[in-house]
Amino acid sequence: MKSVAVYTTLLVDHDAPVTIDELARCCERHTEWVVTLVREGVVTIARGQTPEEWAFGSVAVSRARQIARLERDFDVNLDAAALMTDLMEEIRQLRRQLGA
Repeated sequence: MKSVAVYTTLLVDHDAPVTIDELARCCERHTEWVVTLVREGVVTIARGQTPEEWAFGSVAVSRARQIARLERDFDVNLDAAALMTDLMEEIRQLRRQLGA
């Protein structure tokens, strides 16, 4: 029997940021987890004052998804996953500079 993979995409840009519920859903986490990311300064809000009004841009979505994967795959806590994400972003930036 053939297996079929189904992929879901989420388009995020400045004109269409995602809500806290959408971000939690695409990271396969609860909204409380997203609130923790914001309060710890791991991801930034594009706009909004309260969690119900928060909107997140593509950078925040990318960071949150990477942190969720690191927590799941390596069974690390939020602090370690955030540090790993920061270091990986720094490496990508340095590689871009070397390539330029």
